[in-house]
Amino acid sequence: MAEMSRSVTRGGWTKTDGTTEEAGPFGADERRRLEELLRRLGATAEEIRAAMQTGSAGALALEVAVRDGRAALTPAEAAGAAGLSEEEFAELWRALGLSAASSVGPQRVAPSMADTLPVLTAAMNNWLGPETALGLARVIGSTTAQLAEAVVDAFRMGYEVPELATGTSYTEVVERYVELTRASLPSLEQLIGATLEAHLVRVAGGAWAPDDDQVSPSRLLFVGFADLVGYTALSRTLSPGELHRLLATFEVTVAEAVARHGGRLVKLIGDGAMYVADSAAAGCAAALDICARTAETNLPAVRVGADIGPVISRSGDYFGEVVNRAARLVALARPAAVVVTDAVVEALGEGWPVEQLPPQALKGFQAPAVTYRLLGR
Repeated sequence: MAEMSRSVTRGGWTKTDGTTEEAGPFGADERRRLEELLRRLGATAEEIRAAMQTGSAGALALEVAVRDGRAALTPAEAAGAAGLSEEEFAELWRALGLSAASSVGPQRVAPSMADTLPVLTAAMNNWLGPETALGLARVIGSTTAQLAEAVVDAFRMGYEVPELATGTSYTEVVERYVELTRASLPSLEQLIGATLEAHLVRVAGGAWAPDDDQVSPSRLLFVGFADLVGYTALSRTLSPGELHRLLATFEVTVAEAVARHGGRLVKLIGDGAMYVADSAAAGCAAALDICARTAETNLPAVRVGADIGPVISRSGDYFGEVVNRAARLVALARPAAVVVTDAVVEALGEGWPVEQLPPQALKGFQAPAVTYRLLGR
């Protein structure tokens, strides 16, 4: 658990010019309670001493809880347990996005990590080759890092901040976090695994082909970009809390509209979002739905640009001319409008009224673009 910041603080221990005040705002009594909690959870004296010096008591409590009574390993011990050389372990560790540096003393590795690393080793040596396997490790690392931040931030703002504000001690908050982790983490891991299985089936069932160089899969997809109009100017007038709520509303609005029509939200890009769909009809229906749903909120208007065609798939993201063109088309759309290419109109067929727009140059493309505005359904 990463501790709540107070001004420039970690774990309640106020940082001054890069140092840590001995007692911090909690005082000596709270410090003793934290140390006792860590001892009960099974942390070693050395781990407790380092955590109290660096203000990472909450993080250590969580670490000990997920170790489930097993001692932490050094990188050399973890490499040996996983059947790897120290160099191979370090390479996989970095690919997973885990730093060799540690702010709480010598680097520690959870035994569960050593238990599971052999699957990546097997992929590297037997199935995929080193380059592809390390790329897969990087995707796993970035995806789980994002998930971890979302889980921890949700607890911070939904429980830790309100509890501390009402006078609950920090030790009690940490203890409750450990209890919740022990009770819910197994089910969360099962949910993640089951969701991965469902997406594996979905992706495996989709049409694809190797690219011309036989190095990457290519898919025929509708690609859409949704953009908040006037976001940059508006963001300067908002408080951090207001900006957070605006972006959260935007994410939910786009995600629900895209999912309703069978598409997938690929990523948020600042004040915009990229999504894909398997057909022009599904993608355009999602685009119109995004605009309609946005009009029912307090968000600025949204505009959408889209194209359809072969895209290169890499690490859950998409690249190529179709993606670039769709991103450029957003600038041509008026607020609450959807602009698409002639390829989209051709794929839509009958039943989709459109208005052809004057040819306009797109940055990065030589010929003027033939574009259309969707008029609804």
